[in-house]
Amino acid sequence: MAASKKQAMHAAAAQALQVVGQPASNGGSKTVGSTSSSAASKVLSGVASGKNPVMIVNEVYHDAEFSLASESGDNATKSFVMALVVEGQTFHGSARSKRLAKAHAAQTALFELHGVMCCALPGESSCHVLSVLLKLKQVNSSRHTAV
Repeated sequence: MAASKKQAMHAAAAQALQVVGQPASNGGSKTVGSTSSSAASKVLSGVASGKNPVMIVNEVYHDAEFSLASESGDNATKSFVMALVVEGQTFHGSARSKRLAKAHAAQTALFELHGVMCCALPGESSCHVLSVLLKLKQVNSSRHTAV
């Protein structure tokens, strides 16, 4: 049994990677490749090692581009919208700071492209698996139908 929620989430992500047939990453090894299955395994490895969404996007998609899409409000109610372009698709995130808006855009991209929702535990900025079981169900069903 895991000693903390964080360790439990890391253990669950490592088990998910084993089910998909990928070894869990210690955070030190990097895989080179550009296929979508390779990207998916890199994303899951990044989540398993507790990386934040922006870091995962930058490691998996080297051509990812973040930009400020809009800014509104006065100093007390400032709001930012960041855009992220990945593989020709644009994802947006909004927040009260550019840093958080960028993280929300990266989170949106990871969810839309890989079905992985990153959520930080209170007081942390690292990424943990929220919906990896949904993704595993999709992977397993596609393996059974691709005969």
